[in-house]
Amino acid sequence: MKYALVTGCDHGLGLSLASQLLGRGYRVAACRLNREETQIDALAKEHPDQLSVFSVDIGRDGDVRALCEAVGRTFPYLDLVINCAGILGVMDPGPDGELDYDLMLRVFNVNALGTLRVSTGLLPLLRRGRDKTIVNISSEAGSIADCWRTGWFGYCMSKAANNMQGALLHNTLRQEGGQVIQIHPGHVATYMRGHLDETASLTPEASARNVLSAVLDTPRPVRERPWFLDHLGREMPW
Repeated sequence: MKYALVTGCDHGLGLSLASQLLGRGYRVAACRLNREETQIDALAKEHPDQLSVFSVDIGRDGDVRALCEAVGRTFPYLDLVINCAGILGVMDPGPDGELDYDLMLRVFNVNALGTLRVSTGLLPLLRRGRDKTIVNISSEAGSIADCWRTGWFGYCMSKAANNMQGALLHNTLRQEGGQVIQIHPGHVATYMRGHLDETASLTPEASARNVLSAVLDTPRPVRERPWFLDHLGREMPW
C-alpha cells in the first residue's frame, strides 16, 4: 500500500489530486482549510477505507503540529506529500503603486512557510516510506530566470521562496533516497481570485492528471538539484 498526503483539498486542484490518487490505489490524507467545504467529505463517503480528511491552517504552527500528530496516528508512513494549499493575495501594481505589505506577509506565510511547516513536520513519516517524495505546487511566477512581470510582488516572491525551501529540503532528502519536485500546474480554473477564473486554459481535473503523470508515470531519478517542471513534465528555468 502507498500512502499520500495532499493539502488544499477544499476544492479545485487539491481535490482533484486527492481523487485521482485514490484511483491510483493510494491511501490518501486529504487536508482542507474550511470545514464548510464539503466536496472532500462526499469523496470520503465514497472511499471510507481509502480517504481520511483532516482540517488544517498551514499558516499556523499549532495547526500543522496537530495535523502531523493526527496523520501519524492514522498512517504508518507516507510515500508522497503534495503541498497544494496556497493563496493568491492581490495582483498588485508595479513599484509605483500602493503596495499592501501586510497582505504580502500573509501570502508568504502560507505559500512559502506553510509549505515548509507541512514538509518538515511530516519528515518522520516520509522517512519511513519507500518513495520519500515531496511535490510542491509552485508556479512559473516564481521563476527568477523567466521573470517578466512588473508587479504581483507577494505571489511571485512567495513562489520563488517556495522553490528555495524545496531545494533546501531536497538537499537532505536526496541523501536518503528521496527528493523534492517543484511543479507549475498550468493556468488552472480555480477560485483563488475570489471567483472562478474563466480565462484559465485547464480544468483542475486536467491539471491534476497532468501533474500526477509528470511526477509518477515518468521516471524522475534523484539528482543533485530538484526537478522544476511544468504540468506536462517539461523542465522550467529557475
